[in-house]
Amino acid sequence: MLSRLLEHSAPVARASTRVKTLDTGFDAISRFAQLARDLVHATHTVPRRSRWNEPNVFFFDRHRQTELEASRHTSLPAKPFAELAARIAAELLVLTATVELRHIARATKGLMEAAAELKGVCPEAGELAALLAIPDDEVVTVLQPKLRVGFRMITRGVADIGQFHILMADAIDRAAPQGWRKASTVSGRLVAANRDAHSGERDATPLIAEARCQFYTPAALLPNGELPAGFAGSDHWLWPQSPFAMVPRIGGERVLLMCPPAFRATWEVTRRFPTLAAEVEVFETLGPVQATERLSAITGQPLAPLPFTKPEPVSARAA
Repeated sequence: MLSRLLEHSAPVARASTRVKTLDTGFDAISRFAQLARDLVHATHTVPRRSRWNEPNVFFFDRHRQTELEASRHTSLPAKPFAELAARIAAELLVLTATVELRHIARATKGLMEAAAELKGVCPEAGELAALLAIPDDEVVTVLQPKLRVGFRMITRGVADIGQFHILMADAIDRAAPQGWRKASTVSGRLVAANRDAHSGERDATPLIAEARCQFYTPAALLPNGELPAGFAGSDHWLWPQSPFAMVPRIGGERVLLMCPPAFRATWEVTRRFPTLAAEVEVFETLGPVQATERLSAITGQPLAPLPFTKPEPVSARAA
């Protein structure tokens, strides 16, 4: 009797969960739209400097200084937009927990732009703009020009390049052939620190990550399909602290190039949004032909395939 009751009740429970999710998303549409309108209105109340960018001047004469200050815009209170900041802080809690709501917020007209404009006078607005700038459910293609191989991945909640660096290595470790696994194995503690949602309290013991590769923007690729050697392409490097949103899009996908690091680089693992869970999953491995085609598209000219190398005998590899 109990098993029959559970069989009938389980679909109802799942359906109620879907309805709750839909209701939450539907309610968020109007809530985010109102927040966007309020943020846009707030941007019009911020004192603005002249388009000539003249510096602030002052007079040694107290009387003239008083007149100057009286003629200027009224200064903002110590905590401007306090009510708006509290509303944004409450939204940040639900946005970090639910990717569907982040998609709705990004689609809300004017919300991201107004939040970015207010970040100088309202830190919470800056946090909102930074959170919504994080790519969610986007395809990221990582190419290794020298080896002419690559990977296509889906990312979610990855805030910066350092976080992607670790989660990408772990994703390749789980999805790539055995030869890649030995080169890219990452400790479980390091992966968890970059992947899982945390309370925001930092561990007393610093966690140090070491670079396994150097990331470049596609603009670094030379006409011959190679990356600059050493520090020659440093203008196109992406550092661990760089926002992941800086990775450019090509043909609707974000594209990164990588090669061995020019020097031993380490960084302390910190999370831009500790309560935001992150995911990186490899769904396609690109072989030499596919990678060469994509690199050719970046350079704008066809690249010659890599010369064929005869595989070594098993006994030689074992030695």
